[in-house]
Amino acid sequence: MKLTLLLLTAVFLQVSATSEAQPITFSGKNVPMEKVFSVIREQTGFLVVYNVALLKDIRKVSVDAHNMQLETFLELTFREQPLKYVIRNNTILVTGKPRPSQLSGDGEQQLAAAPPAVLKGIVVNEKGEPLPGVTILLKGSSRGAVTDNEGAFSFTAGAEGNAVLIVQMIGYIRQEIAVNGRSHLQITLRADVHNLENVTISTGYKKIPKYQLTGAASLVTQKEYDQRVAVTGNFLESLEGKVPGLVYNSQSGELSIRGVSTFDAVKKPLIVVDGFPTEIDLNTINPIDIVSISVLRDAAAAAIYGVRASNGVIVVETKRGKSGKARLSMRATTAFQESPDFGYLRFAGAQEFVSLQEAVFRRTKPDESAYIAYGRPMSPAMAILFDEQQKRITPAAARQKLDSLGGSDNTQEYKNLFYRTRMASNVNLDISGGNERSTYLLGVNYIAEQPVNNRSKNNQLILNIANTYQLSKRLKMDFRGVYAHAVSENGTTAPLTDFYPYEKLADANGIPLAVAQGTNREYLNFGVSRLRNNRLLAVGLYDQLYYPYRELTANTTKTKTNTFRAQARVEGKINEWMSAEAGGNYELQQGVQNNLLDEQSYTVRKLLNLKATKGPDGRALFIDIPQGNILRRTDQKVLNYTLRAQLNFDNRSARSLHEVSGILGAEQRKTTGESYLNSYFGYDPQSLLSRPVNMQRATLYGNAAFPDVTQFGGGMTLTEYLNETSSDRRFLSWYAQGTYIYNSKYIVTGSYRIDQSNLFGVDPKYKFRPLWSAGGAWRLHMENFLKDVSWISELKLNATTGFNGNVPVSNNGAFLILASQLNNMFEISQPSNYVITPENQSLRWETTQTYNLRLDYGFFNNRLFGSLDYYHKKTKDVFGQYDADPTSGFNQYNANTATIRNSGIDLLISSVNLRNRRFEWRTSLTASLNNNKVLAVKAGEYKTSEDITSARINRQGYPMDAIFSYNYGGLTDKGKPFVYDTKGGRHILDFYGNAVVDVAFEDLIYNGTTTPKYVLGLNNQFSIGDFDLSFLFMYYGGHIMRVEPPNPANLGSYGTMLLKGSSDYWKQPGDELRTNIPGIAPGTLQDPYYFPSYARYGYRYASEFVRRADYIRLRDLIITYNPKFNFIRRMGLSQTQLRLQGQNLFYYTFSGNDIDPDAIDRVSGVRRLPQRPLYSISLFTNF
Repeated sequence: MKLTLLLLTAVFLQVSATSEAQPITFSGKNVPMEKVFSVIREQTGFLVVYNVALLKDIRKVSVDAHNMQLETFLELTFREQPLKYVIRNNTILVTGKPRPSQLSGDGEQQLAAAPPAVLKGIVVNEKGEPLPGVTILLKGSSRGAVTDNEGAFSFTAGAEGNAVLIVQMIGYIRQEIAVNGRSHLQITLRADVHNLENVTISTGYKKIPKYQLTGAASLVTQKEYDQRVAVTGNFLESLEGKVPGLVYNSQSGELSIRGVSTFDAVKKPLIVVDGFPTEIDLNTINPIDIVSISVLRDAAAAAIYGVRASNGVIVVETKRGKSGKARLSMRATTAFQESPDFGYLRFAGAQEFVSLQEAVFRRTKPDESAYIAYGRPMSPAMAILFDEQQKRITPAAARQKLDSLGGSDNTQEYKNLFYRTRMASNVNLDISGGNERSTYLLGVNYIAEQPVNNRSKNNQLILNIANTYQLSKRLKMDFRGVYAHAVSENGTTAPLTDFYPYEKLADANGIPLAVAQGTNREYLNFGVSRLRNNRLLAVGLYDQLYYPYRELTANTTKTKTNTFRAQARVEGKINEWMSAEAGGNYELQQGVQNNLLDEQSYTVRKLLNLKATKGPDGRALFIDIPQGNILRRTDQKVLNYTLRAQLNFDNRSARSLHEVSGILGAEQRKTTGESYLNSYFGYDPQSLLSRPVNMQRATLYGNAAFPDVTQFGGGMTLTEYLNETSSDRRFLSWYAQGTYIYNSKYIVTGSYRIDQSNLFGVDPKYKFRPLWSAGGAWRLHMENFLKDVSWISELKLNATTGFNGNVPVSNNGAFLILASQLNNMFEISQPSNYVITPENQSLRWETTQTYNLRLDYGFFNNRLFGSLDYYHKKTKDVFGQYDADPTSGFNQYNANTATIRNSGIDLLISSVNLRNRRFEWRTSLTASLNNNKVLAVKAGEYKTSEDITSARINRQGYPMDAIFSYNYGGLTDKGKPFVYDTKGGRHILDFYGNAVVDVAFEDLIYNGTTTPKYVLGLNNQFSIGDFDLSFLFMYYGGHIMRVEPPNPANLGSYGTMLLKGSSDYWKQPGDELRTNIPGIAPGTLQDPYYFPSYARYGYRYASEFVRRADYIRLRDLIITYNPKFNFIRRMGLSQTQLRLQGQNLFYYTFSGNDIDPDAIDRVSGVRRLPQRPLYSISLFTNF
């Protein structure tokens, strides 16, 4: 803490010193002016712009300067020379002094005398923002100007009709523009993002010129990021295809950089916003406010973040105010997306479903008396078949009813009742301005979304402020604040598998109808026949039937979230090469979720029936739990803060052969989370009143008073209605980072960090283990042997190594973690505790050592540029579950259990294919290859082969998320499924029978991993006149997915939804030659055609149902119109754009099927609803 206090104090030292102008140290006799200008550029970074012809007859100068201020140095060297200069921002414009015959100048804008034709204009960037400090020169003369703070310029240019202007500024592409007789010009400069000299990467702790980096870091500029509109506020979507090694699935939200290297720890990259890690909802980051995103991928780039950096770091920089008059920017977007395509799920239609139910009924010959005795529910088709079986109706009548039932498919009705077209709108306004002393930015963003689910909506308002203050010549302050308010409302959308495909969900008047049972709902907890339900109603209990459409309004959830983020940073300049800064951020996110369960909701009706008692008259009384609504209110809070103090130094020798820069600092971080669930029974939303609950009796198991209720329910799970959780993570860190550069060619970097945390044990061997990195770079293009190779613009070789760390998730750490409950297995419920995680004082953070080789290249004046990386990551001490000593009383505990390797290649190729005044074509290709392997793992053995085939497996010698399958042999002549072992033996599986039949791990087939190995992003951009066109293709490959096969067993008495083709199962001997689908097993063990239900796993998880998951997707297609009508300029508008965008328009799978690999559980093969195309129209403009 003494170091922290010292650094905090250092900020305020020497703030009274004078001028912060750049110093010059140089001594020489009879030195040409070209050399003087070169010294200025090398020692100050200022650009000196001049016409070479001006120096033709200029005399040489002699000067002896030591730490001389720039302006003094210029006055000394320009004395008695026929030259003058103007300094604007970081540009020095040198022109000739006017001859006596010429007109006098008009201030700093009038830099040279000329004929009385005044040329005016404004220079802006691609966002329409004014650019101060741009040099405007009249080609072939010394006349020109430098733009002011408003980007405006004006000078007497002469009357030549064919005049050409040279427009240039550091960091932007030089342009030559023909005047063509115009008196007012609007000039747009494009950022030169491909020149390493002009690009800076933000690590969060400091900004570093990209050419000084030795590690693997990618920069996504504002122009590249803004190429796609993030309609609903998720900024991560816009990174896909722009950063090699980054994999993002917008449907699942999975994000990784260079593979995943952990089992149970944090898997996503660390997100840093304006220099500080964030722990709150990423949707509170307004994508429109982002100006750049730096992605740090290896140890040298990310190790400064220590135990948070193993998965990479994403550093987001947001807007700040710019000096000049106030400017207003507006963006508005409207988008829509079609309702889901349920045909993709390939569920069997009503006719096939009825046909299979009939086949199962006639095969298994169920007993109606068992259904009646236990009140078991039966489907409408089964009720018809029982009527026929008991001769209550004729076979002909049964056939007519079954055919009618098969013609009543409810998929379209379900879609109309529960789904709709998704609509979203996004409006953003921000105003910025300021002067040399302070700048400001105020912004507001509003998103209104009508999701695809009926009875749901999402709204979010974000307010942000970004101010900078130049408190003195040596002291400046930066402040940023964000407030976000989000509200969402959702009804309960019943899944399509909750009912049979022929059951109507509402009558002609829209009144909800009951269904026989949810086809995914288990008998003991939910099922009840209509006969049994009538008995419940007769004694005053609630209707226990399930009404899916009623749940849409009877079970609703409303969530309100308020988020506040503030950060401040003060920087003081100690001397010319050292500064100190102190700052921090504070984040608070508070949310309230109200789940209102109406008295007529299924949950409340079931719970009240479970807890009813019997009155003297035999009718139900509701005493332990009061009648009425139930409100479940969850209060959540996340609080995060970071305090940081840091010294910055940047020192160069007089001749600029040596450069040394770096940082030294300390920081403290804390993140806490709290969640409180409270429930209010008998709740009245009008009066806000509720009634008490007898909690001890409410948690008892079953209902002895009403046996009809006891059969289908147990006790109330306490944590569903009352719960409390909390977490507390603390870190104290010391860090240092340095860079040494010799002769601008050879670069050496290093970093060192020590992290202390309450998440780890106290074993001294691990407590002070440092995380460090080292790297070197060689700028080959600056060597003499390559200087004459004109087509090489950039060529830089980098090599790095280092260690990063990772931390465990919430229920994981060095300490004993307990949970409390009321034990409902006793007559009187008793409080009790159970252990979630046993303590482990030897637990230490995961460490990842990374080696990285990188080549940065640029050819043909950076018309072709990019990078190539090879990396090797080895992660040790991976968190996982480890088998405990049985005498300890625990089965497993959290420990450091595994070692994982990730290695691969990242490639970036960008090119400017064609460019002229009216047309430009750019291409960017990102490619990554990742090979993942579990090198060692200590874990418990799997009990059965089904445990392996039905899950993602992390096993030694294989990649993470590996898939293993049975060597399925097909069917016997009696329709029984069997599998092969490695010796060719046949096995009909039975895991839980009297005689277990299983195969060994070696008998299973390794199919591959569900994680993509190869990722390609191909982006093409065309500019044709006033129109821009771009499209992004994404390729993911090298991974596999399981496909769920048709299976008539999914029907069962209470089964799951059937897939199309399930009726093509084995029915009689000989069918095994045409189908692999097992038959329907008879109901008796003695039947020769009987086989255990577990045998079907050999078919369900057969290797033949594993497919390649490779696919290509047209991720987006964007057309932008940039109107340049005069009336737009006269209205005070600039850089107006109209944009049309389509996302997820097309995909192609290489496995020759219609499955979207992003819309499927790649292990089970169960399909999910895919993303439909999203269309949007946007308007951008500046005032």
